[in-house]
Amino acid sequence: MEYELRVIVEKVSVTSQEVIQRDTLKVYDIAPPASILELGLRHEEQISLLEKVQNSLLAAQSKLIDTGYDRCPRCGQKLNKRGFTKSKFHAVFTDHKVGIQKHKCTNPECNWQSTPSTAYVFGTSIHPDLAKLQCEQGAMYSFRKAETNLNKMTVHRRPVNNHTNIKLLTNEVGAVIAQENLEPAAVVEDGLSTPELILQADGGHIPTKDKDKRSFEALYAVAYRPENIIPLDNHHRQIENKSCAVSAKDDGLSTMKIYTLNAARKQGMTEETQVTALADGAQNCWTVILSLAPHCNSLLCILDWFHIAMRFQNVRGAEDDAFKETLEGVKWKLWHGKSDEALKKLKLLMTNITDSKKRLKLKKLYNYLENNQAYLVNYEERDQQGLSYTSQVAESHIDTIINDRYKRTKKMQWTHDGAHNVLQIRGLVECNEWADRWQAPVLRALVGAA
Repeated sequence: MEYELRVIVEKVSVTSQEVIQRDTLKVYDIAPPASILELGLRHEEQISLLEKVQNSLLAAQSKLIDTGYDRCPRCGQKLNKRGFTKSKFHAVFTDHKVGIQKHKCTNPECNWQSTPSTAYVFGTSIHPDLAKLQCEQGAMYSFRKAETNLNKMTVHRRPVNNHTNIKLLTNEVGAVIAQENLEPAAVVEDGLSTPELILQADGGHIPTKDKDKRSFEALYAVAYRPENIIPLDNHHRQIENKSCAVSAKDDGLSTMKIYTLNAARKQGMTEETQVTALADGAQNCWTVILSLAPHCNSLLCILDWFHIAMRFQNVRGAEDDAFKETLEGVKWKLWHGKSDEALKKLKLLMTNITDSKKRLKLKKLYNYLENNQAYLVNYEERDQQGLSYTSQVAESHIDTIINDRYKRTKKMQWTHDGAHNVLQIRGLVECNEWADRWQAPVLRALVGAA
């Protein structure tokens, strides 16, 4: 073997460039790799090397930590240094002990001495980057799954990544964001307002801890400009830039209304903006949407075609073969904006169905359309003009924001506040705001918890 590779850390004087201290962290043999497994460092080896580098840096930094003690806090006398105490510090992938200077009062009658720690000096022993990762995992997965994921990243189990810790921190950070989201959105500057805005609202159900109920509903809204709908291919589109509002609060929709208004304003809504709003027909969604009316120029509410089509799909087995054409005729009239004729045709169809179960399905469809008739439009005309009439482009948001976290983990039950807090983080991740906003709420939650 002709060469070896040494990983060395040097402490160097900035002025003279003299090497004050040199430590060899690791020595690697350089040999031909027999397989891909021997090419580079394995996962565990990378974590181990990172831990050694962190320890070297922490050893140098710890001597410079200011504990804030100039005089004895009890009697005001001078203090003497009394060695160092080891305190926990949890970095992103590794755990460490940091030596922090201790002090003792020079007054023999006082005899006060400090017991410094990273939590005392900095407000927390957890690095914010680790807390950010814990919140992301806790918001996107079950808390136990988050614990497992984080332990896989670091190769071994870390008590700091316990699912209870993740749950508490995720809830604290979500609560901070929830409060921040109540603050009024900044006034739209000249040139940044939008003449048109699209808003879509929907809801998803969350299992509840309430023994008298099976679930409660969380509402979600997304606001975006028409020009931000980007085609991916002939059949799929995505929203390039959007703002989200999501709430599970049981407060008569007041929080959701504020969040939705702020989301619309973030996208440039002013009193001159024409808003097109789409919903699935639920009254709570319309209530939230209609609350925007005083804040915009006009508000066009549309029962979106995606949910209409789903309703027709659900009753396709309700009609006899002889009436299939009639049902398609009802749908055709709705598509062409002839809602009165469609409802008459559907009502006539119900009277000719003898099976009570099939008639009930048609009755539900009829009631759904009748209750939302004020929001039925000429969908064919809007389609020809390239105008919005369906929420399909944003329908996956409900799965992403609510269903994936709450319905896929059926064993867990939630309170309104608990679900609401987690949803705030999920909303920021979905709308690509988390990267810019995470630091302040994470720091507030860490210091508050300590």
